[in-house]
Amino acid sequence: MSRQKRLAYLALENPRPGQAAHTHVHAIIGELRALGWNVSLFTAAKSGASGRASFPVRLMSQLAAQASLLMRAARYRVVFVRGHCMAAPAALILRLLGKTVVHEINGTTRDIVVTYPALRRLYPVFAWLDRIQHKKADHLFAVTEALARWASDHAGHDRVSVVTNAADTALFNPQGPKASFDHPYVVFVGGLVRWHGIQTMLAAIDHPSWPDGVRLVIAGDGVEAPAVKAARSDRLTYLGRQEQDAIPPLYRGALASLVTIENPEGRSDYGVMPLKLFESMACGVAVIASDLKGQAELVRSTDCGLVIPPQDPAALAETVARLAADPSAAAAMGERGATEALAYHSWAARAAAIDSVLAQIEGGR
Repeated sequence: MSRQKRLAYLALENPRPGQAAHTHVHAIIGELRALGWNVSLFTAAKSGASGRASFPVRLMSQLAAQASLLMRAARYRVVFVRGHCMAAPAALILRLLGKTVVHEINGTTRDIVVTYPALRRLYPVFAWLDRIQHKKADHLFAVTEALARWASDHAGHDRVSVVTNAADTALFNPQGPKASFDHPYVVFVGGLVRWHGIQTMLAAIDHPSWPDGVRLVIAGDGVEAPAVKAARSDRLTYLGRQEQDAIPPLYRGALASLVTIENPEGRSDYGVMPLKLFESMACGVAVIASDLKGQAELVRSTDCGLVIPPQDPAALAETVARLAADPSAAAAMGERGATEALAYHSWAARAAAIDSVLAQIEGGR
């Protein structure tokens, strides 16, 4: 394997199995390897939003991961950084060493203080760290069009491409077993966090417009899990965190998949293209998505589901009732979503886009 085809992938928020970040990181790595790249993953063992380590412990773990990469820097021509402000030391040193350094941007710096409110006073420092490494980067990959525009303005250059999330279309597709429940159901799969609309879902099932006989099935874990467990409703089934191979049957058997992301403190102002959207589409299930840039545009353009205002329990209940009253229309939406996802939204397609940019950068040198 030539040195030019050796790539270091730096992910300072340690991706854990079951998280969307874990799926994204390992899917991209796997597909880049299929394209001939020899990829090494460097990650911080004590970091990650779902971990319980204190900020100083996470910081030391992040610095240790970067030190490990820097000690091995001679092995790699390209470094792929999963966006993180604390990656600035390694990113800047590696650029000085003549490495090709690219960053994947999944959100703005504001996400840090939404996830870790106690760190709000350090926001100006985090924003500066992001800006200097993005300014020096060879290229930036953003997951939405709006985020790409933010990245370009933030970094002061136009070396930016849009590379969104995707689906493992070998696992997530319309063929295969379907989950079976006593009643029709809509499903939410993902982290039970503030911005995924968990409280909105729980309010919706108690709304008068929610259709009789339709259940809400929730699969996942996170800080909102106690609220889900405490909910007393015969319209709710909580499954907890599920292994990945159990998720496609949940989607295939559902009336609709809920992608009801919200926008606390403006964290979604620059759009969202979540993993669950593409995986739902690939399984052939209609999508109910909140009206946020990126995902709403995709759902509308492909007619693969319905778009509702964020944080609106009544709208969610009414939309579930609309699909329950016309399951053939819901099925047709699902079919259109599967056609779109299987044709254009695989991880292989995303890795090919990244590989093409890396080839252009290396060719330019």
